[in-house]
Amino acid sequence: MTMFQVSDLAGARRREFLDEAKQDSASLRDTDGSVLVMLAARRVAALREAASVATLLFAVEAVLARTDKPTPVELGGLAWLAEFDTDDRAEALSEIRNAVALTVASEDPAPLREVLHAWAATASVMRDPARRAIHTAPADELEFSEVEAPRPGNDG
Repeated sequence: MTMFQVSDLAGARRREFLDEAKQDSASLRDTDGSVLVMLAARRVAALREAASVATLLFAVEAVLARTDKPTPVELGGLAWLAEFDTDDRAEALSEIRNAVALTVASEDPAPLREVLHAWAATASVMRDPARRAIHTAPADELEFSEVEAPRPGNDG
């Protein structure tokens, strides 16, 4: 990686500095000796979101090490996890950890946002007692009926 100098930004190397920053990152040594790194904004956003959610995960996992019946307050930014039983909460946390890793690797926050949204939406459904009962009730074989496979024919 090239180390650019402040004077490079005023000269012909400015374009080289910007192109390097767009492709990966670009380092700039200031006149006081400190080094600054320039990254594309989307990369910074992805890394910040991943770091924020990773911090929440550490806190939640610390709470879950103490109790398997956490309160929403104890779960902080992932308070909606309190709506789930132990197995579903473990599945959600696993998917969130995978999404954090994918976000860091791909430098795209979309996978993390999608997983968080999906699980938060599911928690919202589970908050309603009637909906919770429908989703968690055991399936009764008598409630289902066999249907015939579709046949080519006249739909009309």
